[in-house]
Amino acid sequence: MKKWAAIFAFAGALWMIVVLVSGSLLLAEISNYPGVYAARWLQFRGIAPSPAMIWGFKLWLVLTCAVEWLVVGLGVRAIGQRFLS
Repeated sequence: MKKWAAIFAFAGALWMIVVLVSGSLLLAEISNYPGVYAARWLQFRGIAPSPAMIWGFKLWLVLTCAVEWLVVGLGVRAIGQRFLS
């Protein structure tokens, strides 16, 4: 189980890094809505985006995407095992 959790988390983090390198905000919103929502919430609160904050947003997106893929991947794996056994 730990191996699968690591694989799904790594895949999610890698995917979000690819999305961030591509620079597509639409793809980021589709891939990780909670992370983008949190970043926009801070922006609308009037907090000026410093380089450190932008780096933090990117790190936040990568981490939340990794957690999302971990949860969804393990859930799909558990459902698949339940139906296959």
